[in-house]
Amino acid sequence: MRLTELLQLQDWFFMLLQFNFMETTTTLNSSLKNQITTTIVWARYAAIISLVNLGLSLLQLIVGFIKGNPFILVTVLFFIISTSIGLVLSINLLRYSSFAKAGIQSENSTAFYQSLYHLRIYFLVMGVLFLIAISLLLLIFIFWIISIIIAAAN
Repeated sequence: MRLTELLQLQDWFFMLLQFNFMETTTTLNSSLKNQITTTIVWARYAAIISLVNLGLSLLQLIVGFIKGNPFILVTVLFFIISTSIGLVLSINLLRYSSFAKAGIQSENSTAFYQSLYHLRIYFLVMGVLFLIAISLLLLIFIFWIISIIIAAAN
């Protein structure tokens, strides 16, 4: 999907949320409700574990600062980047679980659609991170091949 198509999809989704879905109910069979409830529980666990990990990273940063880590600026930079990404992912997982739980329990379509929106954001961020990681690995591989060719030529 191109960026313009994603933005159009997002605009369509926000227009969809502006309508009043309170009168309509989501009809889900019990098997689907059980499966969604399971994903709600695991999403909440994953978000909480991620938040605890961010707290431990902060503690590690503080200990490194106290001990006089010579690479503290690089550590702070990595901490800021990883914390911002981790917070976006954790918050979207927590919002997914809370909105999905409210949508399932009250059969409220608006809450359920909002939960799917947060799940979409979570996977969108994960997909972008995955593409960045693959690109970096590909660049490393290309530079490795070039260095082998240069070393063999000498």
